[in-house]
Amino acid sequence: MRSLTIASLAMLLGLYGCSDAEQTAAPVEPIVKVGNLTPEILHSDPSLSGKSLRQAKISPDGTMVTVLQGREDDAKQQDLWAYDLTTGEGKILVSSTDLLGEPEVLSAEEKNRRERAREYGKGIVSYSWDEKGEKILFPLGGDVFLYDLVERKAVQVTDTEGFETDARISGSGKYVSYVRDNNLFLYSLNLKIERQLSGGATDLIRNGIASFVVQEELGRSTGYWLSPNESYMAYSKIDESPIAIENRIEFSAGGIENVAQRYPFAGTDNATVRLGIKPLGGGRTVWADIGDNPDIYLARVYWSDDGNRMYAGILSRDQKSLKMLEIIPVTGASKLMFEETSPTWLSMRGSSFKALADGGFLWTSQRDGFRHVYRYETGGQNPVQITKGDWPVSSINCVDEANRTIYFSGSRDTPLETHVYRVGFDGGNLMQLSEGEGRHSARFSQNCAAYIGTYSNNSTPPQTRANDANGKPLIWLNENKVDENHPYAPYLASHVTPQYGQLTAEDGTKLDYMLYKPTDILPGERRPAITLVYGGPGVQRVHKGWNRLGAQMFVDAGYVVFQLDNRGAYNRGKQFEDHLYRSMGVIETKDQKVGAEFLKKLRFVDPDRMGVFGWSYGGYMVLHMLGQTDVYASGVAGAPVTDWALYDTAYTERYLGDPRPDNENYTKGAYENGSVFAHLEGLTEPFLLMHGMADDNVVFRHSIKLMGKLQEMGAQNMRVMTYPGEKHGFRNNQNQIHRDQLILDFFEETLGE
Repeated sequence: MRSLTIASLAMLLGLYGCSDAEQTAAPVEPIVKVGNLTPEILHSDPSLSGKSLRQAKISPDGTMVTVLQGREDDAKQQDLWAYDLTTGEGKILVSSTDLLGEPEVLSAEEKNRRERAREYGKGIVSYSWDEKGEKILFPLGGDVFLYDLVERKAVQVTDTEGFETDARISGSGKYVSYVRDNNLFLYSLNLKIERQLSGGATDLIRNGIASFVVQEELGRSTGYWLSPNESYMAYSKIDESPIAIENRIEFSAGGIENVAQRYPFAGTDNATVRLGIKPLGGGRTVWADIGDNPDIYLARVYWSDDGNRMYAGILSRDQKSLKMLEIIPVTGASKLMFEETSPTWLSMRGSSFKALADGGFLWTSQRDGFRHVYRYETGGQNPVQITKGDWPVSSINCVDEANRTIYFSGSRDTPLETHVYRVGFDGGNLMQLSEGEGRHSARFSQNCAAYIGTYSNNSTPPQTRANDANGKPLIWLNENKVDENHPYAPYLASHVTPQYGQLTAEDGTKLDYMLYKPTDILPGERRPAITLVYGGPGVQRVHKGWNRLGAQMFVDAGYVVFQLDNRGAYNRGKQFEDHLYRSMGVIETKDQKVGAEFLKKLRFVDPDRMGVFGWSYGGYMVLHMLGQTDVYASGVAGAPVTDWALYDTAYTERYLGDPRPDNENYTKGAYENGSVFAHLEGLTEPFLLMHGMADDNVVFRHSIKLMGKLQEMGAQNMRVMTYPGEKHGFRNNQNQIHRDQLILDFFEETLGE
């Protein structure tokens, strides 16, 4: 379960507020301000955050930047654009609607892939360059297209009844690869011939596709890998027959569909996997030796720089061991290069690998408590730690081997910010390239000579500009300045920036928080407060970047808004995260109560009118915070996990162990104490339960079980709103508006004067 599994409003957790002020209590009538954010405005086009450029990439020749850009009248409809790196002038290369004679209809597999990849948009949602800079590949409408920069036109590559997914162009520009009907194909652009690389596909045997939990929980979205020399194609073959069928009913406005989903509940069997290597010069698939234990996760696959060796990361079922194997593609023989271990769990989030021309590679690891960069020699020998300190590296961005320089992103000075850095292979000359308090990200050119930098802070929506390798700005690609013409301009009057601070957990751990205070609070006035919560692992909510405007909507409605990153949150080191081990629902709730006690003592907060809202893990936390504490008057729980036995293997067992008592990874009480059902007697405050009725992540059964138990108890404090056709992340605009308005109405009713 990741941050992006949360519906859009829950992703907008916390933006603005201002400094604390000593005031005395004197309730007054609510003030209605001009220019308030409403759900209709929040989800309107154009986006209040301004124009956004997605998947910005520098062309191989370094002359232009290509991006996916939403339209002025429909931000979700994305076209392919190019910007000249010298002048900054932009032009559209491909209109996503011109190539299709009818509205795009996605296959079930493509819908699931986009849900796992968190691709929210229409039209062109992904693309890739060849290394020569002559062709750009993009999928559209179930087929594959190429934009030829020489001919300056788009050409359709496939025209089939099936649906091609995960399409990519090879570095040489000679081949296009894709998956169709659970088989992997390679198309020769020169010969205009399609070649099937895998066989034996059925509804259960799937080639070139990552399994559900690997996509959702381990961050591997693909199931095939072309070698750099284009001599071999590696691919996974998964068998889903061991997974039990979960028959779930998907309710939609158009009818009812019975979906027989193979969902691996915690403690049940996973899909099995094989790793095949197909020689493209001819011959049968060679099956790599990845060990005798079938109950593992194929977490990562990489190639050496010359394509003569392959590396496979094999993660144990309990996720305490990662073995990196070196595989010879001709024979499939393997040997152990190195092994990572942890007494709790190994996090694959943020893991980066970069093959080097000398036969070695770079790898990021949390082995010293924070994720850092290590350099290995050929065969995984003699690892040397390059970056060091009590701060994390988030990703390797580019490697300039000629100058022995590594460019990376990380949070050296504070976890609340992310910056772009460079460092020498020997760990020397560490330098921060990005400037400005907030969050920076970078996408470099292949030769590391320039990068596209995106920056935001509390009052600056994402801006994009090209920079040279020293961080010197070149040209704006999207200044996105909040002036009188910006979509957010009418709402600046009530815009607030957050107060940041730290609270102390019971064990002395420092917890970061953000506080948003409406600008129109009068002296002596006490306002209701809403805590926005996520609380789960792998996610950071308190930071200094632009996080959209959900919190501002609550502020404009008159609420003080509060957000706390409890123990277990991301970007503060492994020890901070490890508090969740075998303790979900316990540690987080204790920390959130510390936040609540702080909040209710503020002189401008009414301690009797405090509410809490969260989605996904946040919805789970809402139920725990209501059930285990007495500080909140009401709450809204969206798509909550209610019983971890109903969630998937890879995520749940990582933190709580295996629920089967006869398993060596079993911990007594972990699942029982982590379930919301252990605390229902304390859940007496009114709460609103919301869930999409086609959710295939936190399946609707979680809420059904909660409804049934509370009805059995005779509880009258629950209200329910379900959304036909919606999955875990809402995509229907009208449903987003309806959901958010219902949340506002519920809090107005339960926290009002």
